Amino acid sequence: MGHNPKQSKAIAYLRQLCCSGLDKEIVIPEFLRAVQIAIPSGNNTFSGVDEELLPTYFLAEFVDAELDEFLLSVMGGFWTPERTLRAGKWFTKFSVLANPRVIDGAFYSTDLYNLVFRQWEQHHVLSAPVTQYGKPVGMLSLFRPPTQNSFNDYEQTLMTSLLPYVAHALCDQSKDIHYSDAGESGMMIMDTQGSIQYLSHEAKLLLALACHPTLNVGAHEQKVELMANLTKLCRNLQAIFHGKVAAPPSWSHVNGRGRFIFRAYWLDRQNQESGGVVGMTIEHQEPLEIKILRALQDLSLSPVQQQVAAMLAQSCSNEQICQRLHIKLPTTKDHIRKIFTKLDINSRDELLPMLLALDHSNQINKGSVRLESP
Repeated sequence: MGHNPKQSKAIAYLRQLCCSGLDKEIVIPEFLRAVQIAIPSGNNTFSGVDEELLPTYFLAEFVDAELDEFLLSVMGGFWTPERTLRAGKWFTKFSVLANPRVIDGAFYSTDLYNLVFRQWEQHHVLSAPVTQYGKPVGMLSLFRPPTQNSFNDYEQTLMTSLLPYVAHALCDQSKDIHYSDAGESGMMIMDTQGSIQYLSHEAKLLLALACHPTLNVGAHEQKVELMANLTKLCRNLQAIFHGKVAAPPSWSHVNGRGRFIFRAYWLDRQNQESGGVVGMTIEHQEPLEIKILRALQDLSLSPVQQQVAAMLAQSCSNEQICQRLHIKLPTTKDHIRKIFTKLDINSRDELLPMLLALDHSNQINKGSVRLESP
């Protein structure tokens, strides 16, 4: 069975994404969403594992602010020594697992299935260990609801072919990251002591991303540290209006999911005392490169033209494009001319705004990411 054009384009994007040099916390969730075009699936997950395949952290295409400690607890209870041994033996012979009953014959009666998987319609499972230098470092899992068919042999083979790229994405990166100037935003209401009084739907989800780029045993401590910084913003705002010297009430927090900008201001200008109410905005700015790569997938450009367009949008010169893609200058200029013609633009200055607008529109039309449980 061969790839259809849409599937081939999705596979090319997955490879480019994994080789982008961005942090795994931004690449893996995007991979889990994008892989659905190549292998129909949903609510996919990735877990970091130790040498015994026991989970150490989690990344998912969805975000649930209340899920972290509960998921860790249920997963910890599921992976008994016996089940871990069965998984280890299976993966010494096979690269993927499409039947969870191999791990436990009564899998569909376990707490993991009934308390977690069933809630997210994760019935059919396709799991595979991701390895580096012969050692397991993660477990990639794709899912389907019970109303759909299980994963077939072709899909299992395709997943196996993508695993080396996922392994590459997990390597430590040292790339300088440029962030978009705008992104999703949410609104919080706090008192002057930093206690949260209200969270908008968007703010709740963005705060979860800011606190927990991955779900792990240190998630609570990460939240405590972040909230201490937000409390400081509230106190700085109050100090400024009391005539004291304090830093401006804004803060930039960066983790693997992107950059988060927090800004505090008075909601009630007439009540700027200790009982006043503070508004706190959260803005999530993704790495510019991920927005560019995502937008390019919906355009009728060849794979090479996509690479050239991505570099043009990031202000690379013609000479830099030649060097990175190992092509000659006339070839580069020809690609640029064809890109301008296909996209109906006249200069490289028009390219980035067009791609950012396209990505924003696509995210709205797709409902962005499914961030909460049903």
